[in-house]
Amino acid sequence: MEGPVVQSVEYIVVGGGVVGTATAWNLASRGAEVTLLEASELASGASGGPGRRGVRAGGRDLRELPLARRALELWPELDTRLGAPTGYERNGRLSLYDVEIAGVSGWQSLPARVQAQRAAGVRCEIVDRARLDEMQPGIADAVRFALYLPDDGTADHPATTRAFAKAAVALGATVAEHAGVATLAPGPDDSVTVHLTSGEALRATRGVIVAANRSTPRILHDSFRLTLPLWEKATQVTFVTAPAGFALNHQLGHGRRSLSVKMTEEGWVMLSGGRPGGWDPVVGVGTTDSAVLRATLADLAATVPALAGVEVVAVDNSRADTSTIDLIPVIDRVPGLDSVLVGTGWSGHGFALAPAVAEALTSWALDGAQPDSLRPFGFARLGVTRQPALL
Repeated sequence: MEGPVVQSVEYIVVGGGVVGTATAWNLASRGAEVTLLEASELASGASGGPGRRGVRAGGRDLRELPLARRALELWPELDTRLGAPTGYERNGRLSLYDVEIAGVSGWQSLPARVQAQRAAGVRCEIVDRARLDEMQPGIADAVRFALYLPDDGTADHPATTRAFAKAAVALGATVAEHAGVATLAPGPDDSVTVHLTSGEALRATRGVIVAANRSTPRILHDSFRLTLPLWEKATQVTFVTAPAGFALNHQLGHGRRSLSVKMTEEGWVMLSGGRPGGWDPVVGVGTTDSAVLRATLADLAATVPALAGVEVVAVDNSRADTSTIDLIPVIDRVPGLDSVLVGTGWSGHGFALAPAVAEALTSWALDGAQPDSLRPFGFARLGVTRQPALL
């Protein structure tokens, strides 16, 4: 794509979600010159939407735990460092177990889970029924044990994304909304020209970080014939009323149910857990699914009987994420191009990791060495290779 290069800058970040804005801030914090490009508006994708997101180490793939541990260290200080509220609260998370079955969903797996979490530096402990009743009254009688992670919490995802962007601008970064990226073109001197859909072009003299989530596969394919095996999924979120006198002391999850329970600032109970509603990837529009709603409410009633029959306030399925086959992200260099880094495929649980991922991506971009925490997330594990350029 031809077009005049109107500006040169050391680093260009593509994508105005939480990972992109956090990376722009980290780069600017270390003195780099950076421009962030967002095709629509900040937090207009998976980093936006209603409710709150979990900031958790619990229930993660073991390969994510080093990033999760580092993120839990960073989250409490973000409000101060960014000079803007993220809505972060550390209230702990209880994952409930009510059966003894083979595999990873039964309570007999808890000692192994504790060992793995602690080995990664994440605090956790097994809670028996008597203590569970003290920590969170109202749990179903069938629950026998819980895994408690005291350092898990929640945050406001759009507020966090915008706080990172505002702080980056305060350090000299440029944030350009409605600046869609068409293709990337590497130069002979490790520079990369970023061609915009408007016909304009910008030149990154030191590197590009592509963190555009849903748009990342298209950008990589059109630019480098690199095909990422990702798909889009929008997780349905439900908001219900809380009965008078009901208090949720901690986040709740369940070992074998697709259920995550949080409270919102409005006093509603937010239900998520990974069940997808309908999604049209062509037009980027989600539709709510009544069967998913019924299943979610049934799981809620079976887990917290006090919330059986509650009134549904709202159902949302407006934000899609990208998923990988092993449900961990893709964070790597484009094969053969040291100056293009990629972060995508968050599989519905990348928000909590964003501060640690951005810190590691910044270190990689500026210092040239891949951080150990990012090594498990490469292209090669998915069979991704860069095809020869077309003649």
